[in-house]
Amino acid sequence: MNSEDNTPIAPWYRQPWLWFILAPIIAVVIYGTSFLYLSIITHDGIVKDDMYKVARGHFVDKSHSEAAKALGVSGTLELDNATGDLMIHFRSNQTEKPKHLTLSIVHPTHQQYDQNIMLKQVPSTNSYTGSLQTSLKGKRYLILEDDSASWNLRAEIHPPYDQNSIELEPAHN
Repeated sequence: MNSEDNTPIAPWYRQPWLWFILAPIIAVVIYGTSFLYLSIITHDGIVKDDMYKVARGHFVDKSHSEAAKALGVSGTLELDNATGDLMIHFRSNQTEKPKHLTLSIVHPTHQQYDQNIMLKQVPSTNSYTGSLQTSLKGKRYLILEDDSASWNLRAEIHPPYDQNSIELEPAHN
């Protein structure tokens, strides 16, 4: 008995092993192209800091911190993340205290999570008060400035934020 199989061989594009090998390669090309496209068109935002670029290096402007040291400016921030209450106990060698202070709560990488809060002076005290716009999650940088932005104080904070007391001082050189 002669058992010959006369079924025709399928063309190359209908072979299952070929598609088993090519499917991951095609998927990688499609995903890689889409991620490349997204990385080109999306904006990363900026990281807020007193930096400027000179040639190939980045330099930090320390003049605002030095001005704060010269004026003896410092403060203690009392933060309650649950209620959103902020109070700064302000200390300075200046005789005239600013009417308002600006507290910038900066996310390390995403500008959309930054908060700029106007703090108002509590009458006849050295305290300023304000409220958070949204509760804080994750690491943040604090930048406290006066109305004219002639000086600033900085601090780095980490969770948990429940009733924290944070010292704000001029940045160290």
